[in-house]
Amino acid sequence: MIRTNLAKFVPQRVRQLIEESPEAPSLDKRETDVTVLFADITGYTRLTARLAPDDLDALVERYFGAFLDEIVKHGGDVNETAGDGLMVIFHEGDHARAAVEAARAIHRRAAEIGAELAARFEPLEMHVGINTGPALLGATKIEGRAGTRWTYTASGMTTNLAARLAAQAAAGEVLLSQSTLARFPDGLPVDDMGTREVKNVDRPVRLFRLQ
Repeated sequence: MIRTNLAKFVPQRVRQLIEESPEAPSLDKRETDVTVLFADITGYTRLTARLAPDDLDALVERYFGAFLDEIVKHGGDVNETAGDGLMVIFHEGDHARAAVEAARAIHRRAAEIGAELAARFEPLEMHVGINTGPALLGATKIEGRAGTRWTYTASGMTTNLAARLAAQAAAGEVLLSQSTLARFPDGLPVDDMGTREVKNVDRPVRLFRLQ
């Protein structure tokens, strides 16, 4: 029972590694080609001021539960959740395409739930950023006086840029990096947004909005 309950708090990829090798799971960091997706609720701070905490929690749970179904269906691993957002890692098969399809599904499910709950709540909209490239995928150990904490994530500029793209996206938008778009030799229906200065990134970044 303890193992089952704790598994709910562990990324799917970590569970798989432990099941494959219970005595010595391979959690070491390694450079891996990944696609990282960040999805955040638009206007979350405003929502916290307008809704009772229980209503807000139930609302976010309703949306994020539907998003999780789509993410798992497309092979993504929810690496991190915050009150208003998700970080998802795709790293198997055609992971860039899987991330784009998951992003489309997130927006579709958000619209469906918004219509379903329109009598009680203002519909929520998400803004999504997607970036593809190398990242260090594995466990990070954080040690302090209170003890040791482990996290399993994809770290590096690929992840950082995905987060920045999500911050640049407007409500209902999916912004892609040029490196993600390059993984689609058959092309994607996008609008070229030109280059923008992005926080903590040395060079201007060319952005594409998924149609």
